[in-house]
Amino acid sequence: MVKIIRIENETFKIEEPLSACIGFFDGMHRGHQELMKETIGFAEKNGLSSALICFDPDPYDLLHEEKNAHIFSQEQRIRMIEKFGFDVCIIIHFDDEMMKMDPIDFINKYLNRMDLKYLVYGFDFRFGYQGRGNSDTLKRYGSFESRMIPEYTYYGTKVSSTRIKDNLLKGNLKLVNRLLGFDYYLNLKTVNCSQNGSKWLIEAIVPYEDVLIPKEGVYPGLFEIRNRRFFIESDCRRQIGDLFEIRVTL
Repeated sequence: MVKIIRIENETFKIEEPLSACIGFFDGMHRGHQELMKETIGFAEKNGLSSALICFDPDPYDLLHEEKNAHIFSQEQRIRMIEKFGFDVCIIIHFDDEMMKMDPIDFINKYLNRMDLKYLVYGFDFRFGYQGRGNSDTLKRYGSFESRMIPEYTYYGTKVSSTRIKDNLLKGNLKLVNRLLGFDYYLNLKTVNCSQNGSKWLIEAIVPYEDVLIPKEGVYPGLFEIRNRRFFIESDCRRQIGDLFEIRVTL
């Protein structure tokens, strides 16, 4: 079971020696997985706990003053963090004060208060006021060893959460799976179930408002999407309110 540590302000201290990666990790995609593999590998070689450091709410929401739709809910991401093999998930509360914080202050008030031995981050990771903190800032002021992971591409184009979202909106689920490195899946909630011949027709919704859903239309053998509602043919009946998972294997 992954240990969840929620940090609300800088009055904390983590004394467990850590190898960690840092970012938002919306998609947990193949680019993110390069950071994860490096983090966990270093932890195993050096007898450390492996940790993933992320933020809540999404920094995008405050920076752009609008809600950002996500590929997966925070609940889904935490389950994936455990599945990928992390020991600890550190969730830092992001607010106006942090958004305006000097990058060096962020390092001293947050990262240097953890017993970080090794920190992994992506080539485009920025932090602090106006994103002024970067790899050089971490290396100069961090009390830990750090490593930047270069851009990860698929067919010559960067693998990113934005690229995955664009393809979800286009209904390109096969490419979404390739970019994720695992089968895309949805957690759904039953709102209606009716008999359809020898089968059952399940009507369901995504129970998270901030989760992006694929383009409306018919996905043969999977589901139909209309008005953010999913219609799925099933061999078994479901009760209204039942939660279930549907995985897109293409």
